[in-house]
Amino acid sequence: MSKISDPIKINTKTAKSRILMPALVCFNWTDENGFETVSRSEHYGKRAAGGTGTIVVEATAISPTGKLAEKELGLWSDDHIPQFEKIAKACHKEGSLVVVQLVHAGMQAFGDKVFSASAKDVKNKKCEEMRLEQINKVIEDYVSASIRAKKAGLDGIEIHGAHGYLLSQFTSKVTNKRNDEYGKDLDGRIKLPLEIVDKIREATGDDFIIGYRFGVNDPSFEEDIYFAKKLESAGVDLLDVSAGIGYDGIEVPETYNFSKITYMGKVIHDNVNIPVASVYGIRYPEQAAELLNDNNTDIVAVGRGLLADPEWTNKALNNEKVNACYYCEPWCKYGKDGNTCPWVLKKIK
Repeated sequence: MSKISDPIKINTKTAKSRILMPALVCFNWTDENGFETVSRSEHYGKRAAGGTGTIVVEATAISPTGKLAEKELGLWSDDHIPQFEKIAKACHKEGSLVVVQLVHAGMQAFGDKVFSASAKDVKNKKCEEMRLEQINKVIEDYVSASIRAKKAGLDGIEIHGAHGYLLSQFTSKVTNKRNDEYGKDLDGRIKLPLEIVDKIREATGDDFIIGYRFGVNDPSFEEDIYFAKKLESAGVDLLDVSAGIGYDGIEVPETYNFSKITYMGKVIHDNVNIPVASVYGIRYPEQAAELLNDNNTDIVAVGRGLLADPEWTNKALNNEKVNACYYCEPWCKYGKDGNTCPWVLKKIK
């Protein structure tokens, strides 16, 4: 019997299934000021109606200077709250949990001048080391965006600490060369995300979900396991595990049937007591069932599969064939504009 249909408790709330939709940006669906131009309530509502237990709304900027693209959803202003209220209502109508991923892109931010943990050469940009007052502003922006998410009726937030964005730049010894309290050693490098978690929890209360998009940085996992346990102790409710900076040396056992990134989730899962979501390349329900039934993870994040087929989870629960993602190259065609995915084109025809 597959565990896909098993509910799972995250903080005080319960997800109706073990399938999570990770944050997937649909570019060109937003204007330069952080407002949607294509309905996200319809987009995420379809996946919620399709049986998905937890929806993570795409990467959303905590400040205009922290955007990862010129056109990205924003939550740096109260004016942004109504669009998230619509998303919350659409997902809750279908019984799904919904959180929003909050991000500051750091050296990967859109713009000619960017800031990071340390000064670093970035192509066509000037990157400077963040001063303490700028770090304090980042903390404030994360907290303010989280308060807005709660006001919008969302179940929580996910802090983006992976994929080489700002918090990943702080936690990685590859990119963090600071000599102050936010650098020097591992405890210094993980200080900023832990402070953010602490301040968000203080501002939003005990029953607000705080997730963390955890980027694995250490091929030996020693530092990452230490950090994951610190996040758990700080009050993080869900670890959504993916790649960080410097993970290339990770070796996957020959008996493991999934990707290096999925294996990262297994290792973290085996060392913490809070729910862990694992991701990457999960196209078919049989893969999700294997991961769950063999206790490799608590939750399976199905990304592009849910773009290709909003009913992916319901089909998995009913033993029906899913519209398997084609994994278009060089990048997801749905993510590009939402209209040129092969499965979308088939429906149009």
